Amino acid sequence: MIITSTKIAALGVLADLNHGSRITQIPVQLVAETRQLFSQSTHPTIRVVPAKVLLSAFSIHLPEFQGLGLVICDTLEGLDPVYELALSLLRLATQASLTRFVGISASLNDHGDMAKWFGIEGSAVTSFGARDHDQSLTVSLQPFSIPYSSSLFKAMAKSTFKALHAAAGEGSALVFVPSRSHSRSIAQDLIAQCTLELETARGYAPMGITDETLHDHANRLHDMSLKDFVTKGVGFFYPGLEKLDRALMLELFAEGIIRVLVVPKDSCWSLPVRATIVVVMGTQYSQVEDTARLVKDYTLLEIARMQSRAVQQSGQGHFHLFCPTESFETYSKFLDEGLPLESQLHESRILRDWARSFFPGDLDRTQVTDVLSFTFLAQRLVGNPFYYGFRSRNLEENLSGFVDKLVEDVK
Repeated sequence: MIITSTKIAALGVLADLNHGSRITQIPVQLVAETRQLFSQSTHPTIRVVPAKVLLSAFSIHLPEFQGLGLVICDTLEGLDPVYELALSLLRLATQASLTRFVGISASLNDHGDMAKWFGIEGSAVTSFGARDHDQSLTVSLQPFSIPYSSSLFKAMAKSTFKALHAAAGEGSALVFVPSRSHSRSIAQDLIAQCTLELETARGYAPMGITDETLHDHANRLHDMSLKDFVTKGVGFFYPGLEKLDRALMLELFAEGIIRVLVVPKDSCWSLPVRATIVVVMGTQYSQVEDTARLVKDYTLLEIARMQSRAVQQSGQGHFHLFCPTESFETYSKFLDEGLPLESQLHESRILRDWARSFFPGDLDRTQVTDVLSFTFLAQRLVGNPFYYGFRSRNLEENLSGFVDKLVEDVK
């Protein structure tokens, strides 16, 4: 069984495994509903399970997982309340079996409590620093003092062009932007900057491709408003594009005809390709809440996902992160040390909603404490108790206090 944080992540794993299954001959199955978890198979089967589906299996009791030999917990850096509670309950349900657990995560600044959560000895942990990569990757961070505005993105377009031009000939590039609404204007700025600096009307189109060939490819688009971008070597990827156009963009990007793919930040999770150069144009986005427009920061998890799209193809890979000046130290620390990770279970409705369904009537304090002792939260109540509002590093004392609060909340 392979468990992922989200369904989108599960689909990505499924695509990779389906390719590999042609060699291993092991069938791969996406588990979309609970009953599929317990269906019997006469042959070894790899089941890919989103955390939400797994958690639903524990809504009223702890089921038995017969024949479950290996559980791979993927993308643990995305440990949200659903993922944490689902894994904790699975570990509790399989504690008497010979099920083996393997956890995989992006670089964390402290992996010790994660290893303890899985009961892994130090000798069984392989840890890589945030700057350790199996392929050569140059990481650069550039601060901008201009407030969030169109002026900021025009300034970033100049720096983006320089990054792309400096690595000219090394392959393709992904440019992450705050939202879908920014995609075309930023693409136009990038093309204009290229025209100004290089005095060419071809934009980022490869030199070895004729204008006639570029137009032939562009004429395959359903949305002809995208034609001028494609003939300049620039494409887009986001769910709002017509499905056939989105597939064509990925095809042309893979063939090197589109050299620059502009991607809104929310699409970083579903983007199925990588590139030699990745540029993150800003780490803020705007969002309307209660009629007020607020400027918010990207999460470190989103930045980590974008960085993971940078991969060496020839020579050296490049990751460029543009951020506000006041956030420079935060992102520098993240790029040097890895992701911080704390449990979100203590402040989530997920645990309370599950407790109400699993323990109808009054909560059984002993059973609740037993469940919580299997959580990542229990490790962090000792490792960083102050973050959760406790002063002691005594696990029993802190768990007891947390259970008291949970019982009150569930009443």
